[in-house]
Amino acid sequence: MIKKKTLLLSAVILLAFAGIALAQKYLPDPDVLNKIKACTQEVTLIGKIGYSLRHGGYYIKNNPRYGFGDKVILNQNFDVLKKLARSGRTVTLRGRVNPTDLLAHYLFLESIDERSYHGRQAPLVRFP
Repeated sequence: MIKKKTLLLSAVILLAFAGIALAQKYLPDPDVLNKIKACTQEVTLIGKIGYSLRHGGYYIKNNPRYGFGDKVILNQNFDVLKKLARSGRTVTLRGRVNPTDLLAHYLFLESIDERSYHGRQAPLVRFP
């Protein structure tokens, strides 16, 4: 009897925490235009595309071999990036970063494997 009550209580607590996590909303970054305007330095990166809400959606995965960290893509095209993320293949990315951002967290993507790239969706940010 006590085990059933403990199990039921544990299940209720777990569902409550799951509800709180699902209640957090993610919205398009309202500051994306300013971030794009600040991206003036051209870069070429070799890496893989990943997806994570923590990164705001699609991002370029850290590639220690070439010495750069994760970069959030400012102009996301969900259809194109989803296919690349699922394939897991390494691609050559050309775009622009903010030269004043020491870690260059954001990339405005212009081409993938020398093919022109266009995206209109902003990365997502957590809304309280």
